[in-house]
Amino acid sequence: MFKSWLFWLVAFLVWNILILAIKKIMAKKWPSRIKTLDLNLPLLILGLHFMSKNLMGLSLLPFLIFALALFGIAMTLMYAFLEGDIIYRAFFVRYLRVADIVFFCSFMIFLVLEICQTFI
Repeated sequence: MFKSWLFWLVAFLVWNILILAIKKIMAKKWPSRIKTLDLNLPLLILGLHFMSKNLMGLSLLPFLIFALALFGIAMTLMYAFLEGDIIYRAFFVRYLRVADIVFFCSFMIFLVLEICQTFI
């Protein structure tokens, strides 16, 4: 079940529709700092793990986590060097946005590769 690209595509679409519906219902109470992509991160991580393991035989997840850890260290050093101090809220928001983009792009790439492998 988890190995099928169709499962992950449907799960991603249903999850996003659910989030958008809840966001629409709670329009005035929805925190403006929480983005839809932030709530997708756990689903993207799971999907990326299963699809990369199915496609390549090993999970891409440890490599991405290590790369994001190195990016976080570099980002911390740059903040400390350029600005003189680290504003934690700004740091975590930017770091989370980068992680969102990395995992989303990786998920989409593996989804397309899985679909191509199925039909070609």
